[in-house]
Amino acid sequence: MGGYGSPSAAIGLVRSAFRPSDDATIFQLFIPANAQLSVNLNRLSTILNKTSNLPTLSGQAEIMSQTIRTAIMDQAIINSTDGPLYAYEIDGLGGVNFMDDANIPSLMSLPYIGFINSTDGIYNNTRKAILSSQNPYWFHSASSGHSGIGGPHRGLNRVWPMNWIVQLSTSTSVDERTSLLDLLKTTTAGKGLIHENFDVSQTNGTGFGRLWFAWGNSLFGEVLLNMAMEEGELGAEILFGKGAAAINIADIVG
Repeated sequence: MGGYGSPSAAIGLVRSAFRPSDDATIFQLFIPANAQLSVNLNRLSTILNKTSNLPTLSGQAEIMSQTIRTAIMDQAIINSTDGPLYAYEIDGLGGVNFMDDANIPSLMSLPYIGFINSTDGIYNNTRKAILSSQNPYWFHSASSGHSGIGGPHRGLNRVWPMNWIVQLSTSTSVDERTSLLDLLKTTTAGKGLIHENFDVSQTNGTGFGRLWFAWGNSLFGEVLLNMAMEEGELGAEILFGKGAAAINIADIVG
């Protein structure tokens, strides 16, 4: 196809030749990126409406945002034995790819990017499915006990701690958040840093790729800060102990 990729139908979504991992899409209507675009077009519309004399442009951004959201909800939800799921990629012609990749935007990150709430039923069906063998890039090792999502960029059985960070961010379970924090602390291979990937069979993260993976480290810092500012057992109490109050970022930067 002259480098343009497989055909896609015009159903209100934006085409993507590549994923955030730099791997080529199979079907070019890449749902996580469209979800992120919808969210940020809505934010752009609000900013333009409040700060500029460009009401027409603001309105166009909002229409495009809603067009994309409607197309996702109408065209990118697939049926499964576990209930409806969000697809990873579609072509609008019947082609569907169900999987997830550790890189953001991803299906796991839909609440993180602001497209839906973590309590959304279809999202939770999807989350359960991508954290299982239904996702070809979910890897598990009986020897290490580790499980996680990687992607085609680094190959099979390479988990990306960045996925655990997104899983942490989108979790509504104290036990899951606590377990993920412990996992992230004990798989740095003694370096104290978030690596890009490592062999899922390695208990402490040895055999890692990229000692200093800026994206993963920055994301971990952001998620920890968000948790520290969150009241209750899902936030500050996990980090600082039972009864601990959430921090006020204004008090720190002020």
